[in-house]
This record gives sequence, C-alpha cells and structure tokens, in this order.
Amino acid sequence: MIVVPRLLADLLEQVDDTRAAHLALDFADHVLDLQRDEIAAPVSAACRELVAAAHEAIDLGEGHPRLFTAQERLLEVAARWEGNRHVLAPGAGLVLDAARVGTQRMVEEEAGYQPGSLLRCLDIARKCQAKAGRWHAQRCSDGADERLAACRARWEEARWQVQHLIATEPTPGGVRHD
Repeated sequence: MIVVPRLLADLLEQVDDTRAAHLALDFADHVLDLQRDEIAAPVSAACRELVAAAHEAIDLGEGHPRLFTAQERLLEVAARWEGNRHVLAPGAGLVLDAARVGTQRMVEEEAGYQPGSLLRCLDIARKCQAKAGRWHAQRCSDGADERLAACRARWEEARWQVQHLIATEPTPGGVRHD
C-alpha cells in the first residue's frame, strides 16, 4: 500500500526552496477553494491577493510593496472578523503561514528583524490536510463516524497535493515531450 502522506514528504524533500514556496501557496489556495462558501468575501479577496503577491515576490526573489501591502491588508481584514471564528479560521492564518514559506526572510529583512525559524512546505501541507480533515468531520451527517471522515479527508488532501506536485513538475532541462 502506498502511504500517500509519506510519499508527499519524500517528494517535497526533492524540490528546491523556490518550488516548495510556490507549492505551499498552492496547497493553501486549494483549502481556500474547499472552504470558499464559509469565508467572508473581504477575507477571501485579501487571502487571494496575498497568495498572488507572495507568488510574485518569490519569482522576483525580493519583497516588494505589493507583498507588504497584501500582508497588512489581510491582517487588517482578519482582525475585523476576529469575533467570528468561522469567518477568520478557514483562510487567513493558513494563507499567512503559507506565504511565510517563501517570503519570511524578505519580510524580516525589510522590517529589520532577526531571522526566525522557517516554516517548510511540508508543514503547510500537513496543516492543509488537518484543516481539510476538520472541515469534513464538521459536516458529517448524524451518525457518521467523524474520525473516519476526517481521516479520509486528510488522505484525499495529501493525494491531491501529490498529484498537484507531479502535475506541475517542470520537465528537466526545459525540454518538452509532447
């Protein structure tokens, strides 16, 4: 039997830091899609903007005003919704963490902070799996086994992550094999 979460961890060890940073954002974006009906429009828009700005910063290899503005905007919007955990919990924290995978050093440098410990793409992948599991467990019909539903959802999220990683893997040397 293939243990999908273990396979994902093995595959993520093989990708470079830039690719891992992009994957972390993709994984968080997938969970946003899963929970889209429960995320308030302003929070969702701010999450999507930070994802886009972080992708851009990672590609540029430097922090830029769009990244810092998007991060501040998400924190501002998330703070407004703080009293309602169903609005804040599904998106803001996960996206902020995913963006940190590839931009934390940029943000620390810009702010003059000492380097902190870095999140890894695998950390975000596992958080996404856990969020998907909790989300599905909360939506079980009466009498359904919530633990089993959560376990299956975590597994399916890991499977999606592996499929996404493979589907987006660049061809070695840029050679196309169509």
